[in-house]
Amino acid sequence: MIKKMMLSAILICSISNIFGQKAEIKSVQYVNTEILVPGNYTAQDEYSIESDFFSAQWLYLSKEMVEQGIEKEIIRQFEDQLKYSKTSAVSFVSNGGYFTGKQYELRRGNNFKFKVLAFGVVDKQPLILNLGFKAVPKTDGKSDDLMKIFIQWE
Repeated sequence: MIKKMMLSAILICSISNIFGQKAEIKSVQYVNTEILVPGNYTAQDEYSIESDFFSAQWLYLSKEMVEQGIEKEIIRQFEDQLKYSKTSAVSFVSNGGYFTGKQYELRRGNNFKFKVLAFGVVDKQPLILNLGFKAVPKTDGKSDDLMKIFIQWE
């Protein structure tokens, strides 16, 4: 039942993206935080933001989906689509919530060299984060302010 609901939601989003008008998105909502899209970033929809060096996409999950372990299946499906050479476990804080997941070193031909897929909860909202990095994700605090909303290394 949940898988059918997920597929329906994905189909609806795809159709609205195809037929909907593309207006410039000036802000996105990351759980309870409104993020103004900086000049060097773009937002294709209300669940993503991207620049030449960083991207973030987030997928909200219901409590029922988490109780059924759907987050593991979604992350596995994302992972199956990646072409990577190395992985490592990661944990970090995103907008005050604790996340765990994996960092992937992607093979050539991708816009971003590294990807982080993780699950966590922000303001009682479970979600999956899909983060892309042009260079090795920095653990030394050398991230821009927008990146720090999405990932702060422990």
